[in-house]
Amino acid sequence: METDAIVGLKGRKVFVTGATGFIGRRLVAALAEHGAEVTALVRSRAGVRDLPVEIVMGGMEDESALAAQLAGHEVLFNLAYDVRATAAANLDAFDRLLKAADTAGVKRIVHTSSIVVYDDWPDHDIDETGSMERPGGSAYRRAKVAMEMRLMSAPMSVAILQPTIVYGPGSSLWTDGFATALAQGGVVLPEPEGRCNGVFVDDVVQAALRAAVLPDLGRERFVISGPEPFPWSALLEGYARIIGRGEVRHVPLQQLTAGLGPKPDESEDAPPSLAARVSALVRRIIGHQRFEAMVRGLKRRVSKGGMLHPNHHLLEEFSGAGTCRIDHARQRLGYAPDFDLTSGLAASADHLRRLAG
Repeated sequence: METDAIVGLKGRKVFVTGATGFIGRRLVAALAEHGAEVTALVRSRAGVRDLPVEIVMGGMEDESALAAQLAGHEVLFNLAYDVRATAAANLDAFDRLLKAADTAGVKRIVHTSSIVVYDDWPDHDIDETGSMERPGGSAYRRAKVAMEMRLMSAPMSVAILQPTIVYGPGSSLWTDGFATALAQGGVVLPEPEGRCNGVFVDDVVQAALRAAVLPDLGRERFVISGPEPFPWSALLEGYARIIGRGEVRHVPLQQLTAGLGPKPDESEDAPPSLAARVSALVRRIIGHQRFEAMVRGLKRRVSKGGMLHPNHHLLEEFSGAGTCRIDHARQRLGYAPDFDLTSGLAASADHLRRLAG
């Protein structure tokens, strides 16, 4: 990475939510490496004791407490989204965080959104001029769109990062989940298959660092993806080669679609299930990484020799033909993804081998 991001971050006080997540942990490490003074908001010390940061225990339920914690920080990196809570609860927490940041005098927010906000994803080409006006979609998508709308009228400068398929060590679905499925048997893809707009996690971190130091930032969106899309089979077969097993099987798209039946109604923002609530509690007690390892171990015991068939969501991703354009991020941020698929797989290899046992 060029030295502009390193020099621009040294000595700056930054605050990170979602610091123990897949992207968050790597962002915190990079911020510390570049000399930033990092404060991380966490609900549990499990999994963060090795992070070189000041730890603040708590959640985002108390606006006044958030404002006190944010006081004196120049940049807020917001990566928090609790997939085990409702979208409405996540949006309420976001509103409190945004108001607290304003009260505390935070000058800049770097917010992690998602490419799913765009109406044309994943079937058509995407850039920052795309529409977000299509009604419906998942509760997650609707919450992410609402967050972006609020940020575009916020009183501080804002960089909204819109990553595509973020893979790499610790990605619960796009890397660890697929590797576990391959170790148990394999993954089914549609024929014809679509393009994977994959981005390695460290490239997302690079974009966040650059957004934090962009001198004339207003309120802007940035699509963040890798150098170029690649076939889904290239990603999955790469994982299979690394772990030494796993089949990637193609089945006609029409056959897979017919087998799924009607798409479920996503209009309701359903509360988390009992299993999800128990999951959240156990994660807080023993830590995210230990919990995921425990789940993977149980899955290996109860499901051997099976194939992962895509659900409605995965089938849409697997068959999408759109390309996500990163021209704006290249021009404005100086963003230059370091990882193509080959180097991204190489950077994930040791983790995948440990994962596969």
